This record gives sequence, structure tokens and C-alpha cells, in this order.
Amino acid sequence: MTLRIGRETILHFASQVGVTLAGFVASFVIARIGGADVFGLYSVAVAIMFWMNVPAKAISTALTKRLSEGDDRSTFLATGLLLEGGLAVVLGLGIAAASPLLQRYVTAPVGPLLGLLVAANVGLITVIGALQGEKKVAASGGMKTAERVVRSTLHVGLVLLGYRVSALVAGHVVSLVIATAIGVYLSDLDVGRPSVAAARSLIDYARFSWLGKLKTRAFGWMDTIVLAAFAVGPGLIGVYEIAWNVASIFALLATSVRSTLFPELSELAADEGYDRVHHLLNEGMVFTGLFLIPGLFGAAVVGRGVLQIYGTEFTQGATILVVLVFARMLAAYGNQLLNVANAVDRPDVAFRVNSVFVTANLVFNVAFVYAFGWRGAAAATALSGSLVLILGYRSLRGIIGPPDVPWVELGKQVGAGTLMALTVASLQAVLPRSHYVTVLLVGVGAAVYGVALLVVSTRVREKAVAFVPADVAPDALGK
Repeated sequence: MTLRIGRETILHFASQVGVTLAGFVASFVIARIGGADVFGLYSVAVAIMFWMNVPAKAISTALTKRLSEGDDRSTFLATGLLLEGGLAVVLGLGIAAASPLLQRYVTAPVGPLLGLLVAANVGLITVIGALQGEKKVAASGGMKTAERVVRSTLHVGLVLLGYRVSALVAGHVVSLVIATAIGVYLSDLDVGRPSVAAARSLIDYARFSWLGKLKTRAFGWMDTIVLAAFAVGPGLIGVYEIAWNVASIFALLATSVRSTLFPELSELAADEGYDRVHHLLNEGMVFTGLFLIPGLFGAAVVGRGVLQIYGTEFTQGATILVVLVFARMLAAYGNQLLNVANAVDRPDVAFRVNSVFVTANLVFNVAFVYAFGWRGAAAATALSGSLVLILGYRSLRGIIGPPDVPWVELGKQVGAGTLMALTVASLQAVLPRSHYVTVLLVGVGAAVYGVALLVVSTRVREKAVAFVPADVAPDALGK
């Protein structure tokens, strides 16, 4: 991984940390003051938004791909904007018309607002796709941070004033509009004239990639949709979603790595630089597990204490938290493999994998939730994550040859994580139980893992040292 790519990854990751911190504050306030019920109802509304935006996300991915190739950028941008604008109108009006039905499903008065929420999110998705196609991955991450900060600020204020689910959805709409405007300002591309050829090219790519986006939504939101369908209650859904949010924190770096590598891999694939593709994939897999592996150990040791910070009722999700972190780890590695398949212009391969995944994920969730209740959704998510990894590896092997898995580096991360878990468990046994002690234990665990990994991994240590010099930050910030 070159210094430039590494810097872009770090900047993108830093922006995602900002997103997470803002989201944590909002989730904490909603959970502590509004309770699990309010958080659960809002989560179901957001789940519907993400499912409805699958087509827009597919076109956005196609736009990133075509813009990153460097040909006819202004034409592709204009065509992408036209396609996405049409989708926003159709989806917004369609959802508004179906609002009575959706309102009964969510069991909250949010029907008409859902149409605005979906349409506004199409705008955000489109601008993110354009920025990433320009290789401004850090800028796209900054835009996401701005959206989450605005949304969290609005949510905290609204909850403190006593407003509930409808106001949270309205605040979400406002934050999406503001973030989209920021993204438009950050883009340097000129808008040309749309063309039929460009539309055909985008749709040809999107018709394969849409299922990849459906897969992403299925992994993140199928459980929520099924839980709501089985009427397990907004309280339990709220507990489940808080556990999912905590598990997602550990996947931040993996997401940044994948987003940063895609345009680079795409450019290399256009020149058939498969040796370099192998190298970047190997590097990506090393850093994918950098947080997820210790996150799994940490969830097992202090997960209950972390969830208790949100409220006592959330501690019943402790076991689910461990399962969901494991699920996110499996899926993160699998998604890195599928990311390469898409980048080398083989979305058909990813399409086949994703079709199996989406079908299996739906079947697993329905069967497990029916048989085991709300905890069955976590097991279904983990089993689905393993499918992504297994099928992704087998499929990519047929395109570029067997991926070079960095087993030694992954083993070092497991070793550092084990040392961290033993240290934290020993301290937890002698220290009193409190929120402050939990936060302290998390900090100690992170420090132990970080130091241990830097000691045993020359590869990680060299990468870390490469970003220390004083001249890196000003250059990376464009000053």
C-alpha cells in the first residue's frame, strides 16, 4: 500500500471516527432518554430507507467505476445525475403513496416522511459516488462525517425537547440535504451532456452491482426487517440495533480500506496489472482485521459493561454483540475479495455470489428468528457472513488466481488480541464495576493491543512509522 493510498485511507478512517463519535452521542441520548422502544422504531424506519435505496446505490457504484477509469467523465457524471434524479422522484412519490401501509409496518407516524428520507438519501449517495470516482475518498468520508454530526446534533436536541420518532426522521432528512450540498461544493468535475451510450454503460454495470448493494443492505438490515415483521417488539429491536452499532465500530477501518482501494484497483485492472492487484489485496486484508480481531476479544470480555452504558435493559444484548462482531469480521474479509472482483470489471462474478448470499440471508433470518426469537437474527447474520467469505474467495480465485492471504500477519493480530483479552479480564476481576471502569478497561485494552502488535509485526510498525513525519499531514490536507 503506497504512502498516498495509506494517507487517503487514514483520512477516510479519521472521518469515519468522527461519524462514529457523533453517532455514539446521538444513540446514547436516544437510548438513555427515549429508551429502547424509540430507538427500535427509528431503526425500522432507517432500514426501510436503506432497502429502498438499493437501485440508487447500484448506479452510484457504477458511476464511481466509470469516473475512476478516466474517460468521458463529464458525460458520465451528467448521465448519472439524470438517472439518480429520476430514481429519487419515482421512489419518493411511490413511498409517499404507500405511506399508510408503511406506517402500519413501522408502527409510528412516519409515512410521508419516509418518501422525503429516501429521496434525500439518493442525493447523498450520488455525490459520494462522484467524489469516490474522482479518488476523493477522504472528501466523501468528510461529507459523511458532516451529515452524521448535523444529524446527531438535531437528534440530541429533539430528544431532549421531548420529540419522538417522527422528529428523528425529519432531522435525518435535513442532515442529508445539508451533506449533499457540501459534497457538490467539494466536487471538481464538470457536468457535461448526458448520453444514451453512457446511460447504457452505467446500467450495464449497475445491473450486476445492484445485487451487491442489496447484499450490503441484507447484511446490515435484513435482520431488522425480519424482526419487525415477526413483531418482536421495538424494545428488543432497539437492543439489537445498539449491539449492531457497537459491532460496526470495529469495521470502520475495513470499510475505509475497501473504499480507498476500489478506484486504485479499478485503474490497475484497466491496465491488467494483476500482480499489483494481488499486492494491494494482501495489504488490504492485513488492515481489514486490525480493529475487528481485537474487537471480537474485547466484546467477549467487556461487552456487557459497554452495553450497560446505554442502559440496564441493553445488557441482554451482550451475547448478541459478540456474535455480531464475529459476523462483521467474516463479512469484512469477504467484502474485500468481492471488492476486487468488482474493481477488475467482473461484477457478474460478484453478482452470482451476492445472489446466493441474499437468498440465504433471508432464509436464515426467517428460519432462525422463527425458531429462536430475536437472538436467532444474530446467528443468521454470522452464518451469512461466512458465506460471503467462502464464496468470495472461491470466486476471486477463478479470476486472478488464489489470493495471497497474509496468514502470518493475521496470526500476530490474534496473538496481540489474546494478550489484550487476558490483561483486561485480569483487571476486570479485581476492579469495581462502574461505567468509568468500563471505559478505563477499554482504553487499557486498546493500548495493550496496539503496543503488542507494533512489537510483533514489522509490517504494521513500518506502515505506522511511515505516517509519522511532520510533512505528511500538511500534504495530505492539501496545504
